[in-house]
Amino acid sequence: MAGLIRDFAGMKIHEESSHEIRDGRRIRIKQYNSFADSAAASTAESTRRRGSLTNFFSPLKGSVLFVHGSCATLNQFERLIQAMAPFLIKNNFACEAFDAYGCGESEKKKEYGMYAEAELQDDLYAMYQKTKHKRVNYIVGHSYGCSQTIKLVNSLSAAEKKALKGIILIGGTLPGRDGGHPVMKLPSFMLSFIQPWLSKMFRENAYHTDCDPELLAEAEARSNSNPMFMCKYFYEQTKWCTVEEVSQVDVKALVIHGEEDKILPISGARSLASALRTPLKVIQGTSHQCMEEKPEEVAMEIIAFMSS
Repeated sequence: MAGLIRDFAGMKIHEESSHEIRDGRRIRIKQYNSFADSAAASTAESTRRRGSLTNFFSPLKGSVLFVHGSCATLNQFERLIQAMAPFLIKNNFACEAFDAYGCGESEKKKEYGMYAEAELQDDLYAMYQKTKHKRVNYIVGHSYGCSQTIKLVNSLSAAEKKALKGIILIGGTLPGRDGGHPVMKLPSFMLSFIQPWLSKMFRENAYHTDCDPELLAEAEARSNSNPMFMCKYFYEQTKWCTVEEVSQVDVKALVIHGEEDKILPISGARSLASALRTPLKVIQGTSHQCMEEKPEEVAMEIIAFMSS
C-alpha cells in the first residue's frame, strides 16, 4: 500500500497503514525522518521507493525503534518523539514506531494463534531487521514492550549486538504476570459489555491524577476502539521475560518509571533495574504513561543516555 508523507515536529513522517511485516501479517508503521540536508532526504526517498526500509536509512547516523505495550498503539509515543525531535534532527537520527499485530490500526484477524507470544516476537524481530541502521541503533520499549525488547536483544547475534548501542525500558517490571488480568478469562461478549468500565479503570490507574484532560480523552478513545476479542487473545498469551532472560542482557540499558504507576508499581521497576545493573530514573508526578504525561522529562533522560 502506498505510504503517506507529512510533516511532524520539523521531521517527515512516512506512514504505511498496511505493511506486510511477515507472510499474512499486516501492520501499521510510521517512520520519522530527521535528515539534516535535502540531498540525504532525496537519496533516502529514492531508496524507500524501491521498497527497502533498511536502505531508507542509509544516509543516517542511527535509528531508534519504539515498541509499545500490550493492546496499545504507536500513538502513545508521539509526544515523546516530538520532545526528542530537536535532538534527532541535530544528530541525523530516524525513528520508527509500529502498531503490533491486532493493535491500533494494524490488521485484526479473529484467529487466536495470530496473537501468540512467539508470533508477536517474530514480528518484532522482523521489524528490527527491516529498519535497523548498520552501525547505531536504540530500542525504546514501554510496559510489555520492555519484555519483548529484552527477548529481542537476547535473540540477536553477537555481531548484531555491536550495532545496538542501548535499550530504554519505560514502565516495565520484573517479574511480570503471564496471561494478563484474570478478567480476560471472561468470554469476549462479556468483555465487550464491560469495556467502558475497563477503559475507565485503565485511565484511573495508568495516568496521574494531575494529568492533562485532553490526554485522558485521547486514552479513552484509544481504549474503546480495541475489539475485545483481540484484547482477550493478546493478554491470554502474554509471556513476560524471566529473571534469567533479563540477566542475559549484555547491552547498555536505561530504566525509566512513573513515580505513582498503579498498573506496574515502581517496585517491579526497581527489580528490573537491579537485574540489569543499571540505575532507575523516576519521573515525578506521573504514572504508567509517563512518556505521555511528561514527555520532555522522559526525553531528557533518553537523550542523556544516548549521548553518554
